[in-house]
Amino acid sequence: MELIQLNKVQQVSVIQSAKNKVDVWGRGTGKSFLVGWDVNMINRTMPRAISAVTGQTYGQLLTRTLPSTFKFLESLGYKRHSDKNDPGNYVIGVKPPPHFITPLEKIMRYDNVISFSNGNALLMLSQDRTGSARGPNVDYEILDEALTIDKERYDQETSPTNRGNEEIWGSRSRSPVPWHHGFHYVSSMPFSSSQKWLLNYADYYESEAGIPILNIWNRIVKLQLELIPAAKEKNSKLFREVWNETIRLKKQILPFVSKDGLLFTLANAFDNLENVGLGYIIREHDKQTLLTFLIEIMNMVPDKIEDCYYSIDDHKHVYYNSTNDKFIRDYAADTSFDFSKLESQDSRFDMDCNTNLPLDIVPDWGAKICLLSVGQEGTWDFITGERIPVDNIINEFHVKPGETNTVMINELIDNFCRYYQHHIKKEINYYRDRYGDSRQPNAKNSKSYNEQAIDRLMKNGWAVNSIVHRGMEPPQHEKYLLWMNILKGGDPKYPAVRFNGMKCKFTLISMNNTRVIEDKGKFTKDKSSERSNKILPEEATHFGDAVDKRIWTKYGSLLTSDSTFIAPKF
Repeated sequence: MELIQLNKVQQVSVIQSAKNKVDVWGRGTGKSFLVGWDVNMINRTMPRAISAVTGQTYGQLLTRTLPSTFKFLESLGYKRHSDKNDPGNYVIGVKPPPHFITPLEKIMRYDNVISFSNGNALLMLSQDRTGSARGPNVDYEILDEALTIDKERYDQETSPTNRGNEEIWGSRSRSPVPWHHGFHYVSSMPFSSSQKWLLNYADYYESEAGIPILNIWNRIVKLQLELIPAAKEKNSKLFREVWNETIRLKKQILPFVSKDGLLFTLANAFDNLENVGLGYIIREHDKQTLLTFLIEIMNMVPDKIEDCYYSIDDHKHVYYNSTNDKFIRDYAADTSFDFSKLESQDSRFDMDCNTNLPLDIVPDWGAKICLLSVGQEGTWDFITGERIPVDNIINEFHVKPGETNTVMINELIDNFCRYYQHHIKKEINYYRDRYGDSRQPNAKNSKSYNEQAIDRLMKNGWAVNSIVHRGMEPPQHEKYLLWMNILKGGDPKYPAVRFNGMKCKFTLISMNNTRVIEDKGKFTKDKSSERSNKILPEEATHFGDAVDKRIWTKYGSLLTSDSTFIAPKF
């Protein structure tokens, strides 16, 4: 067993022992500890209990939740059972061996169960349309990456099963367990309006103690961002002043348990500084795009503007349930649930990627960021579960400029090719960024951005169909009208456009933060964010511009056409 050292926020989670917990933490905080600690805690205090860990899909649980959970459990001494010559204390997805104790609640099937030798069972529940978030009565609920969950459906299906066994661990027990029938929601920062229910759990800070926790938290994040250049420049005086101010503000949002037994916490990598070190934070800042860093590492609370250019409705246009669970289950079994391999994902894990059809990609070449948006037409609506023609935005790739723009182009294209290396029909519909036709990466190379990108794709074995939209850029007013007609739905003349919420996170943040302005009776994008040094380039309009080029090129003519949209044939 390894020596486990808990950071300050992990200590709060353990010491407070709240019945209900909601933790919204960024990467580098030790978040993987949380679910593992729950499982270990239940095993030690409620033997023969059943806990439920719910995800949007089984694939999400197998590739995102369980790898980090069992890394932590193995550090505590847990070992997977093989046979009598190599015994362990848990099995996955199979009926447990005869010497394992059974849970108090009878389990009829084990394909979605992790069984422990002391009779505990961890029930994996999925919200996709092929699975069910229903199960036997449970004694504790866990949600990992809770921002992807359909909360209304969760409250109808899973929460009602958190009942029973009160005479053993609950209010009628001689030794009640405080967290019996509790819940623990673990998540990264919500980034869309439908996910903001998670942050509502923080309301008790203000109602019970007058603390505007989210506002103060964002002030802390902005201050912590100033620590990075201060450290790089070895400006100890500035670093000390900023650090002391963050400490002062953190004292204003010290975690406490609500009157109803709820503990809500926020954390970022600075809360785990003893383990990751300042060097890790600086490296991530330099390596990642700034928006990725602020949301993923610093756990900043993003907001959606009111007057938005795109009327994207999270419930109608964004899906989270497109993991290829059949492939993932088979792959997991073939690799004996090797979680290190399950963590390394590629396009085979994606149900919304048809490997026998070409992929649509469109670049957006800029001085601050270069990116690719990936789309593909399909015949299945992952939101409604209907077989209808859809046009899905399925992935995004982006890089920051390196020492030379040539290297940046290669890195971007290579990242795409690596992810889709198993795609059978290696054919691309390349929607050219007209800006990339005229711009050259450097004086030494006479080829434009687009030419270099296409050459790189072809060297990686892809056939490229080059497609050019009309004009230098899609007209803003007409494009606004096209999006309005597409997103409102109901008119068969226009296609159904959907976004993969797991893979296109920064596309959605960009589009949800693009303001519409009216100029002389015409609608246009407010693109001032691209000219501002104070606004993140990834939070500007670049991602939306890339999606626009493809949608306008394919469907712009529908604005003036009386024809009805014709579904693609497969």
